[in-house]
Amino acid sequence: MSTTLGDVRSRAVAMGKVADILQARGEMEEALRIRREEELPVYERLGDVRSLLVGRANLALLYLQRGRPEDRNLAAELLRLALTSAEALRLPEAVQIRDIQRHFGL
Repeated sequence: MSTTLGDVRSRAVAMGKVADILQARGEMEEALRIRREEELPVYERLGDVRSLLVGRANLALLYLQRGRPEDRNLAAELLRLALTSAEALRLPEAVQIRDIQRHFGL
């Protein structure tokens, strides 16, 4: 049985929603794992720049919420990458990403 690109992307979107639920429940480690291993790699492979930048911003927020010492640098880098893509595509998400960076002093 073959899997279409749409199926692959739909699964990644669904996994992102699962990560949102886990994050809301405080299950940060599993939410982080899903975003890093099951969601973002799909967007990278598909070349879905917008979904990738949104996913990176969501992952950054997860790291900031978890709050380990190394998380701040990881979040800053993810937000920088997301902002670069958003600005290159002239997407409105750039404003939100800048606001997150300012809010967290990144």
